[in-house]
Amino acid sequence: MNKYILLLAGIFFCGAANASVMCSSSDYVTVVLDPYVQGTTYTYNAAAMTWTTVFPYGNVSGVAVCNDTSGSWGVASNAEQYETGGVQCWCKMTHPAVSRWVFRASHSSASDCADSCAARCGGYVQFYSAFRSGVFGSVAP
Repeated sequence: MNKYILLLAGIFFCGAANASVMCSSSDYVTVVLDPYVQGTTYTYNAAAMTWTTVFPYGNVSGVAVCNDTSGSWGVASNAEQYETGGVQCWCKMTHPAVSRWVFRASHSSASDCADSCAARCGGYVQFYSAFRSGVFGSVAP
């Protein structure tokens, strides 16, 4: 009888939060990245080209790169952005999931891009839901 009670408790145990119900097996981590929830703050390291945005549900962090690959604001690229030294700023989430590279902006010079790209990635992920949608929505399973 105890086996059946434990089995039923295990079957029906799901986490409920904010009117959302999520169930997950122990082999997976479930993360909800809601593009409509604004971040509370962000930090960046311009030299390392990294950024972190803090949300009520946890931290989202990533990397930035400046190259000469043009793009449209907030649009994810299927190609990896390896080249550096250009004026085009691209952002990529690396935690808690990996996104595609998402175009942020064109800068007036390569040095301006290098100095501000990581800060802009973190800031745009914090403040702009359309940009968050591009980053969060480009996560591949």
